[in-house]
Amino acid sequence: MGDKNSLWNPAFMASQQGASSSNQNQNFSQTQANTQNQGPEIAPDGPAGSSSNAGGNIYAGQQQGGNAAGGFQMQSPRQSIFKNPWQEIPQIPESQRSTMRKQSNFPLPTTYEEDNAVDESSQQFRRRNSSLVIPPARAAGPDPFLYEKQPFPNYNDAQRRQSVAVTGGSQLSPQQVTKPSQLRKPGINTAGYMAGSINSSVYPATAGAYMSTRGGSSSLPSSRPPSPIIIVPKFNKIFTRQDLNPVIHSTPKYRRASLSSKTVSPLMALTKSLTTTYSLCNDDFAYQTSKNPKRVLTKPNEGKYNNGHDNVNSDYILYVNDVLGVEHNRKYLVLDLLGQGTFGQVVKCQNLITKEILAVKVVKSKSEYLNQSVTEAKVLELLNRQIDPNNEHHFLRLHDTFVHKHHLCLVFELLSNNLYELLKLNEFHGLSMTLIKTFSKQLLDSLCVLKDSKLIHCDLKPENILLVSNDRPDLKVIDFGSACEETRTIYTYIQSRFYRAPEVLLGIPYSTGIDMWSFGCIVAELFLGIPIFPGNSEFDQVTRIVESLGMPPAWMCDMGKNSKKYFHKMNTTVEKKFRMKTIDEFNLEFAANEESVKRYVKHILFDDIIRNARISKRISGNPALVEREIKNRDCLLHFLRGVLNLNPLERWTPQQAILHPFITEEPFTGEWYPPGTIPKKSQTARNPSLQFDSVALDKLQLGD
Repeated sequence: MGDKNSLWNPAFMASQQGASSSNQNQNFSQTQANTQNQGPEIAPDGPAGSSSNAGGNIYAGQQQGGNAAGGFQMQSPRQSIFKNPWQEIPQIPESQRSTMRKQSNFPLPTTYEEDNAVDESSQQFRRRNSSLVIPPARAAGPDPFLYEKQPFPNYNDAQRRQSVAVTGGSQLSPQQVTKPSQLRKPGINTAGYMAGSINSSVYPATAGAYMSTRGGSSSLPSSRPPSPIIIVPKFNKIFTRQDLNPVIHSTPKYRRASLSSKTVSPLMALTKSLTTTYSLCNDDFAYQTSKNPKRVLTKPNEGKYNNGHDNVNSDYILYVNDVLGVEHNRKYLVLDLLGQGTFGQVVKCQNLITKEILAVKVVKSKSEYLNQSVTEAKVLELLNRQIDPNNEHHFLRLHDTFVHKHHLCLVFELLSNNLYELLKLNEFHGLSMTLIKTFSKQLLDSLCVLKDSKLIHCDLKPENILLVSNDRPDLKVIDFGSACEETRTIYTYIQSRFYRAPEVLLGIPYSTGIDMWSFGCIVAELFLGIPIFPGNSEFDQVTRIVESLGMPPAWMCDMGKNSKKYFHKMNTTVEKKFRMKTIDEFNLEFAANEESVKRYVKHILFDDIIRNARISKRISGNPALVEREIKNRDCLLHFLRGVLNLNPLERWTPQQAILHPFITEEPFTGEWYPPGTIPKKSQTARNPSLQFDSVALDKLQLGD
């Protein structure tokens, strides 16, 4: 076969049923004999004939029972034989080999081909000579758990290129690998090496044992000892530390000693011990942590007062890694800023002695803030040591006090987010009714203790109620800087505006009832997600309260020092009556610039605001849950009506409010009166002269 189709194509496999003709066998045997006699010379038949003769010479030495003189014995009709075209390259001169490669337009990969002669006219040959490439099936990989424990040998790149498709094939040792440059040198017999490589890389051990050599004699390859089998270590279960068997490598040279271990690794030498490494390399290198640039936590950070330690606002300029309290044998390392307000700053610190993370409040150096902080420290010390020593009533714990650079520092326990931040995280949507009840019960418990101790917090708001942690709904009441005794109410401008009680707005003497008003505003805000009375000014605050809850009693308007600012007294001969001033009247009288009230909700009346609040999408699709929510809202409305009573004498005390069905979760029937009081209807029917403050007078008679 002299044309291109007569070439052996290694990319396909041609099959033919039955044995080849005797003429083909005779030609194959003669070609084999001629090739053996000629040695490296090649027949003058051209590249095609050379390829055919060389190919026959190769396969003659690989058949079972075959010899050079008599040809080869026939195998089974469908047995696959491995053919390697590179095995003939060492028998061809270099010049002719390059010419053959140029004339041959096909690749020469290592493939399988059947030993039967190819009939190029057959339909099967033409089909297999198409572009469809069907690779031979590959055997499964070895099971790593079947080998015993033995370390892996160190293979080079040539060994990694060997096939591992067949289980049991022996691998070449590093000494047996021949470089490709050595294969191209003339005079080197590489046919035997290639046959050995075929035996060791692809065929199983059983098949490779019967592969004959180049001369055609069938002999077992017993001259070369087999290489060790690849052993994959086993996985063993570890029950104790004694079962671990770590491999300790030998210590490399030129490693310096370490205090914590024997030597210092290069990674530690260039990271954690970098300063020591620099010092060893350069004697002039000097490093001090005190000279590191520190991040400033206080703004503005320009020193103005107190020898440059305070800014223009009398705030102490704090830096990260500052140490507070050194003058008084304290060591509190500043870590980060937690908050900043009118009183000063709160920073997150670590006690370097006990390693505890705490919150330190650094008060401004002004005298008014200093006196207020001293009061807070005294109130907290009273609560922590005498009133609530077991930490059961949700009060902030004071750990230590000291002075640093003329600034009073109060050390508290570190808490989590406040209730305002919780609402912000909830996108200012109302909380669940269960969570509101849990928070309300804890706050009422704290207010009961404060009322029994005749103490007024005076600044109760969501920002001053903190969660202990984010994983449980436990609260702590903080910021007792405005607290005072009920018998010594000195200040008149107290409470934040949104949570300021009517008696404080009107200038009436106040008591612990102002904390109950703030508590009611907080509960309503937790339900709505926004403040119930968000006034922009005191006049706006009074206007919102009056529009929602109605006018306060006449005695409050008549008795209040600030009543004339907000109310206009009507000329009546029977009883005193007051009405709310309009915005124009207030602006004209006080030269103010009040504007119309901005509405954050659609409704104005208090009952409509609570009943028509947004229903959560989580329960809106369930009629049973919606009906339960409506009942809870009716109970909540009755509860808020009692704690947000405009009359401080009728407003519920914390001891009374904690017994409400909203807190105790008892069934609510629509009517509930605190213990110690008489319903208003029965009281007025018995004594019409006590129509105004009948419940309040009866409450004062019976006591709380």
